[in-house]
Order: sequence, then structure tokens, then C-alpha cells
Amino acid sequence: MNVVILGSGRMGIRHAQGICDIPQLNSLFLVDKFEDALTNAKESLKNQTEFSKISFVLLEDFIHSGEKFDIGILAATSQNRLGNCRLLVNKGVKHILVEKPLGQSISEVIELITFFDQNPDIKGYVNLNMRLYESFKELKNDLQTLTQFKGEKNITVNTGTLGIGANGIHYLDLLFFLFDADDAEIQSCEIDPQTIPSGRGLEFADFGGWAVIRFFKNQEILGRALISISARSTVFGGWDIVGSHGRILLDEIQQKRIDILRKADSSMPISRYAADYLQPLEKKIESPFLGELTKVWLENLIKGNAVLPEIKESQKVHKLIFEWLSASKIYKDLFPIT
Repeated sequence: MNVVILGSGRMGIRHAQGICDIPQLNSLFLVDKFEDALTNAKESLKNQTEFSKISFVLLEDFIHSGEKFDIGILAATSQNRLGNCRLLVNKGVKHILVEKPLGQSISEVIELITFFDQNPDIKGYVNLNMRLYESFKELKNDLQTLTQFKGEKNITVNTGTLGIGANGIHYLDLLFFLFDADDAEIQSCEIDPQTIPSGRGLEFADFGGWAVIRFFKNQEILGRALISISARSTVFGGWDIVGSHGRILLDEIQQKRIDILRKADSSMPISRYAADYLQPLEKKIESPFLGELTKVWLENLIKGNAVLPEIKESQKVHKLIFEWLSASKIYKDLFPIT
């Protein structure tokens, strides 16, 4: 199996670290248009046990090479996703993992979806990987099975400059996953007037703001989320999930989950708030190394399993995020996210 990663920045390096020791890997090409980026990647990966399998190639040389590949990972910036996917297909790639977001506008996302629809022998996946965290899989199961969370749920996410483009899309996809929803609508939203600078260059920026969103399944309301990603705060905030008779708090930095539940057999009425509640139960949660999640995706792909959403499946979360971004008073239609 031959793999190519377009983009040798931080994300490209993480992908390479995750998959370079997979036994089925014959060769791994790490491609970038900047020599400095390739040099940095080579230094970061030099201690990998299968370093000899990795080639560091300038984009121009890659374009004109005759090499063929089975798997492609698109870790470059969100500009020209469609052109880069076409390049990978021309190199023989049959499975492509694309970093989110899929574009800088909803029209670019739809163009990419159309490309894969028109090439059914090519499979595209989106790296919305928070749904692969074991802690979130457990959380979803608890929200769907614990009696204290039957009925509608309210989820609050309150945090700082994580960026709507960089991390907001992960959070929105995770909300779809936790609610087990098939649709969502924004009830109200706002975008902060100031942007968040990007480490990828002056041509990029991200956004803060807040949104109130309803989630549905088969047109039935599952609950509501209030998500605030401020452009004015450096805080890495947390999650607060409130159900009919229970509350769950998540702190990703402290790696803690706290469950506050009413006794399952309580006969107290709904009006008796805080009655018959058990002592809070604290659990440890872990955020895995992101490269390890790439390995999980690829190992499952080899077995014929798709554990990340396909390109078309992500249309609903991209529609949601661009509707939110469209509340900006400065930017319309095209947004400099990456």
C-alpha cells in the first residue's frame, strides 16, 4: 500500500506519525510546495521506526512524477480542495481523507461533493474525528440509554478562541453524533466583529461567535445546543449537558467528566429540583493523539470499514457552519478559514 499526504505542516506530520508504522504500508510520500516545510517535517519524523519508508517531495516534483498511490490524505489548507483531489485521483488514489472544512464556502463544499458523486469509484472521507474518541462513544451511549437523560437534552459549550472554522465544525459534528441527529437548524446566531489570527498566514483568519441550534431525528426534536466560541478569550472552556434528571460536565483540559444524576427509581415530581440526587461521580476522559485516529481510520479502511463520515455525509454540518458564519457583518459567502 502506497500513501501520499499533501501538506507537511502540523496536521500532515501528525497523520504521518500515526500511519508510518502500519505493516501494510510500503511507502509514504509527504508532499509540500515549501522546502522549509519539508525540512521541518523530516526533522519531526526522523525518529520514527519506519522513517526509511517516508519520502519528502516538493509539490512541483510530485506533479510531474510517475508514482502511483492507493491512499491520499489532504492536509494542505482549505484553498483548492477540489484541485488537490483531482491531482490525487490522477495519481491513482482510490480513497482520500480530506481535512475539514472542505472549503471556504458552501458552494466549494457542494462542488467537492459533486466531484465524488461523479466519480463513484473514488471514496472521500472527512477528518471529523472527535466521534472516534472512546470517551465520546461512551458519552453518546450513556445519553441514549440512561433513564436520567430520556427526552430532550440541552447542551452548552462555552469556550474561547478555538475558532469556528478550526474547531467549531468538530463540535457541531460531535453534537450531531451525541444527539444521534439527522438534521439541525440555527434558531439564532451571531459572529464576533473581530477575527482570530491564523498561524498559517495572513491570508487566513478564523471567527468567534455564538449560536443556538435545535437538533432533530425524523423531524422529532431531540434537544438544543448553545455553543459560544469567543474571539475575545483565551479560555479553553467546557461542556455542560442537562437532561431530564441528570447533568454531565466535561473538561477536556483537566480530562474530567462529572456525572450528577438523580436516583433512577426516584418518585419525586419534576418540580422538586435537586431532590434525590446522588453524589457526583467523576470519571477520567482522554483526548487521544490525533495521528492515532488516522491510524484507526486507515486500519479500518483496510478491513473494509468506514469509521469517518464520507464527503456527502458531511454536507449537513458544513451547511450549518456556513449559515453561522454568514451572520458576519464583514464577510459574505467566502470565508478565509483553513
